[in-house]
Amino acid sequence: MDAAVLQDSHGYRMGVISLAGQIVSPAEFRNLLVSHRRMVRVDRRPDRLRGLQDLDTGEVFLTDERRLLEGRR
Repeated sequence: MDAAVLQDSHGYRMGVISLAGQIVSPAEFRNLLVSHRRMVRVDRRPDRLRGLQDLDTGEVFLTDERRLLEGRR
């Protein structure tokens, strides 16, 4: 997904996903996954990046999917 309009389970429009984002370490990405922040996935598959967007701030966090999965097998 490069850009999309998100809808929550009730069908409300939540906004357009930002294509820009900050690169974070795999450890920080995993911490964001289990945090109490309201996050949605915004992966950039052609670039092999996994992403999260904070619904409250609009911040986008990206990490390299190969580094995220290495050592976790």
